[in-house]
Amino acid sequence: MKYPGIERLQRFSTRWLQTGRNFLYPPRCTLCGIEAVCTGVSCGEQIEEIVPVLSRVCQRCGAPVGPHLETSGGCIDCRSEKFEFERAVALGKYEGALQEFILNLKQNHGAYLGGGLANLLYYRNQDFFEQLGVELVVPVPLHWTSRLRRSHNPASIIAEALSHRLQAKYSGNILAKRKKTPPQTSLSPQKRRTNLRDAFHVRRPGRVSDLRILLVDDVMTTGSTANAATRALLQAGASKINVAVIARAPRI
Repeated sequence: MKYPGIERLQRFSTRWLQTGRNFLYPPRCTLCGIEAVCTGVSCGEQIEEIVPVLSRVCQRCGAPVGPHLETSGGCIDCRSEKFEFERAVALGKYEGALQEFILNLKQNHGAYLGGGLANLLYYRNQDFFEQLGVELVVPVPLHWTSRLRRSHNPASIIAEALSHRLQAKYSGNILAKRKKTPPQTSLSPQKRRTNLRDAFHVRRPGRVSDLRILLVDDVMTTGSTANAATRALLQAGASKINVAVIARAPRI
């Protein structure tokens, strides 16, 4: 049963939270401090030094690869994986300064970092994003018990910023995590594949039907989380899913 009053309240709350976040954490480059979008011009070489460009990446999972390697069918990390999303793209490796950025972004005081990282991800991969024809941007959600301990979901902040760049709709509550699971980082690659089985569901399937969706997260390691979320969206009727993350972490 649908309750129009509750749905209106949810929509109002989402708009209010987004307005409040923009006021508290105005979109600015996290490196040079310029308010509004920075493409790296004002930062000079700082961006390239702090977040190096990935010169060669897997065309399927976005992982860094060596030169002269054909990866349209995947790389050594993902060739045996049965991914249901089309392709994943990342800003950089989960190491050094970028790792520190993400660790700070996860903290309650670090929400302001999300917009700058998302903008840089977009401008580094603008051609890729513009070819997708994205109609809806969706973050990988946290379980409700995790949200109690955090002021924000890092994936949501990144997804909101990307939706502005792509001029696509954003929905932070259409995909939900209904099952509390152990952290993926604490599990072996084999257990990660089963840990998230049936963990995600789409609250209103009609709102994703036949849509091209960009699924967003902060870090991707094996791709199991993105794949589980993709499966839920496809089962709800979505047309095609691509994935965008800030960092690709090496397999453990």
